[in-house]
Amino acid sequence: MNDFNLNRFLMVLRLDFAVGRRQLMVYTAGGVMVYLFYFWFAYNVGMRAVVVNDMASYINSICEAVAMFGVMTMYMFFLVVASTLWRHEQPKAGRTMHLMLPATPAEKFLSRWVYMLVLSVTAGCLTFFVADALHIVWLWLTDKPVVAATAYFLKAFKIDFSQGAHSILSLEIAIHAFFLLGGVVLRKFHFVLTAIAAFMLFTTMMYFLTTDQPYMKPVPILWWHAGVAVLFVVLTCVFTVAAYRVYSRWQVVTHKLLNR
Repeated sequence: MNDFNLNRFLMVLRLDFAVGRRQLMVYTAGGVMVYLFYFWFAYNVGMRAVVVNDMASYINSICEAVAMFGVMTMYMFFLVVASTLWRHEQPKAGRTMHLMLPATPAEKFLSRWVYMLVLSVTAGCLTFFVADALHIVWLWLTDKPVVAATAYFLKAFKIDFSQGAHSILSLEIAIHAFFLLGGVVLRKFHFVLTAIAAFMLFTTMMYFLTTDQPYMKPVPILWWHAGVAVLFVVLTCVFTVAAYRVYSRWQVVTHKLLNR
């Protein structure tokens, strides 16, 4: 069997989407409900203490707050999806069926990665636009000033490289790759155990990278951010390759907690 065949890959991809169709629908509906709950909470609880003198500014502040929590929720959802991507293959029956698929590990791994990307973007990001559209309709029907939260939501994705945002972005991508690795290595408690390990690892790294060390003083801030970004890009590659290497060595009979 060849290392990678496009036709086999597309067949595995179709299977992944067919099996995960219900999951995609549930997560998408759940994402809309979560974002709508944020709007409701901001109106009825979070902003209740504010004296409303200007309704337009009041709704604008609500949309801004909802967008901020929406971005945080979306990234957390990305991590959950990455760490639980192979949860159906952890029982012996599901693992046996998955390993018997007539495709190479590279094809199955890449197919599941594409499915993860589509699921994350659809249920984590696009659902915010749907919830915001429903909120806008509600504002229009209740004769309130129409303000969209989407603009604030998209503002979080604007990268200003002059301010070193690329180092933060590379850190977020590296954390996501680490959660993908955790989902491949672990058989149980994927998100919780990976989150604990990620907190310990990246907190320690950021401590040594941000503490005023003697070797950092002669380094210009722009070059420091560039070096940190390169470091996290390398770690992203290491975590992703390690996840694939562990996945390609999966066996039917394995440890109760670890895939080894």
